[in-house]
Amino acid sequence: MNVIHRLISIFLSALICAPLYAADARPIKWSDLQPDSSALRSAVGNLNQEQKTRLMRAFQQRQQKAIVAAGKLKPADLSIDINTLLKEDFNDLEPLVTKIEAFEKKRTTETQTSLNNQVVQLDGYLLPLKQGNKKVTEFILVPVIGACIHVPAPPANQMVVVQYPKGFPASSLFAPVTVTGKLLVKSSKSDLALADGSSKVDVGYAMTANEVREYQASK
Repeated sequence: MNVIHRLISIFLSALICAPLYAADARPIKWSDLQPDSSALRSAVGNLNQEQKTRLMRAFQQRQQKAIVAAGKLKPADLSIDINTLLKEDFNDLEPLVTKIEAFEKKRTTETQTSLNNQVVQLDGYLLPLKQGNKKVTEFILVPVIGACIHVPAPPANQMVVVQYPKGFPASSLFAPVTVTGKLLVKSSKSDLALADGSSKVDVGYAMTANEVREYQASK
């Protein structure tokens, strides 16, 4: 159900020959790194509560049918509630469900080329790649703490590999940070060291940061 609610909720120039400062940066959010569809968000936002509930059940039904079709669950093992759900008629919602699923695939795979070479400011958490003298000089910036460690990695367009030669104190790795620098749309793979080994992750953006500081909430 959490996945379905999250899916529904989704819709509801660089300076030359001058140093870069935080004041020059455009503050962005993680959602800005992903494609958007105002028309689709509007279509879902204009539904009343009853219609939104049916839309969620339509997604549930599609998921359950996929599970049964894949042989992961036998029809005889389905609960009464699931059987009731499978018998409901959502044909009127099929076009909208199909559009949302198609856009969700696009949203989690495509990058925003309009942000290429833009000086931005982005808040997030560090996943160290290179360290020296108790400082992190290369890291992946991610939107949530602990991303990639115990759960599947975020989409590539929700990760930024950051070079920061000045280094950020390794003692502050679990605190949120604000990173400022020129953003590049650049696909790469990073070898992330974990407690139980390592894992290669796909990253959609890159940045050479001119500032990395501890995050401070706006007053």
